[in-house]
Amino acid sequence: MDKITWKCPKCGYTFEADASQAPPETCSMCKEKCQFVNVTCYVPECGFQGQDPRLG
Repeated sequence: MDKITWKCPKCGYTFEADASQAPPETCSMCKEKCQFVNVTCYVPECGFQGQDPRLG
């Protein structure tokens, strides 16, 4: 996997970043400090790319 999809649990903002990069400490959308959640698709049903629809 070369990209990871991250989601802000406070506002729902999602973005992709290189797998070698850690997510930022502050969300660029809501400007809140948060713990981004990895919502990357790792299953065949979504083609191993983008956001896993089961993780909303």
